[in-house]
Amino acid sequence: MTPALVCPSCGDPVAEGDEFCETCGTRLHAPPPEEGTCPKCGARADQADPDGYCGRCGYRLARPNDHVEVEAGTMALVTDKGLRHHRNEDAGVLRAGTGFSVLVVCDGVSTTANPDQASEAAAGAFADLVEASLSGHDPSPEDAAAALVEAVAAAQKAVLGVPQEEPGGYPQAPSSTLAAAVIIGEEMVTTNVGDSRAYWIDATDAGGSRQLSKDDSMAEAAIAAGESPETAYARRDAHTITHWLGADAPEATPRTQASLAAGPGFLLVCSDGLWNYYESPESLRELILAGSAGVNGETTLETARRLVEAAIAAGGHDNITVALTALGPQAAPVPAPAPAPAPEEAPAPEVPPGEAPAPEEAPAPKGIPAPSGEETLPGEAAVEAPPETPAGVTAEAAAVQPIPEPSEPSTDPRPQPSETETKE
Repeated sequence: MTPALVCPSCGDPVAEGDEFCETCGTRLHAPPPEEGTCPKCGARADQADPDGYCGRCGYRLARPNDHVEVEAGTMALVTDKGLRHHRNEDAGVLRAGTGFSVLVVCDGVSTTANPDQASEAAAGAFADLVEASLSGHDPSPEDAAAALVEAVAAAQKAVLGVPQEEPGGYPQAPSSTLAAAVIIGEEMVTTNVGDSRAYWIDATDAGGSRQLSKDDSMAEAAIAAGESPETAYARRDAHTITHWLGADAPEATPRTQASLAAGPGFLLVCSDGLWNYYESPESLRELILAGSAGVNGETTLETARRLVEAAIAAGGHDNITVALTALGPQAAPVPAPAPAPAPEEAPAPEVPPGEAPAPEEAPAPKGIPAPSGEETLPGEAAVEAPPETPAGVTAEAAAVQPIPEPSEPSTDPRPQPSETETKE
């Protein structure tokens, strides 16, 4: 058998003429099913259970927010659950008002209860307050900074309203990170809580790209205390976050920063599912410009989609969310960049002294960095991961359109997620 495709269920190679995967038995060339039916056994939609699993064979059907794409003018947002998580716990919102634009990305902390609901609630409440505060007048950057501080408080309140218990889930209170930006003219005003990030990517000056946000993490605390970045990010607790949204979050005044978009470029807001692989502004710039991003090449949505695909190709250990907008005269010639760099290696799994390494897909207890470097909360003992509980949660409150599942098997040579997944 000459491998030409991979099974969409287990990721093993299959031949183009195969009707079923020899490894797991998934039907490869079934007629396009009606929405909600099982791609593995072809069961009807009314045989699916309320949690989104096939009532005949138990296969997990796609959830509406597994992959979502949104486009609003020059802004675009793409979110994907990646290859290792059993659900998408990220959320994002785009809002375009008169004289301003808003981009928000939230990343639910996986080792807490209902993290998908926490991120969705935070993103929606944050965007609602900023839009209400800046509408009806000509907002200034100072207005935006004040609105961001109030919006963080609104997002915190929204997370407190998320159910504190999840059947079969973690006992810790729902929690989320947040990163957001408001654009007024050429001014960018940003804020963040946790380790979701904002970047300015300069399209013409190779040295002009920079990270606009500052992580709330143990690594950044170590750097502030005098450690080198290399030493700080090699720490066992480097990706443990020090601030977050949630019932047990420490009190803190949100940081805001105003920056000028000097020349054509891109404002990027993303979760750590992207920057774990492409952390530096330089690597992100090369990745973005590799597709001739801008009106001379691909659209902003196509660029955002390509960033998500790059993170998946690099390993996809975490949910990935990218919110992107083009600023300045993108029609101006953009220097041809060097080929996109190899992704920066994601942090290796950390193992407490005296313990055996956990399996690759085992969830990370609170306070212990996950294999992907995803955020964890400090100061709690490791807990045994509970069994997976299907969520069946709808997409984020913004007007987003879920992308339908393909009816043909994937031709992507990368390993695909297994139908049997453990909760992250």
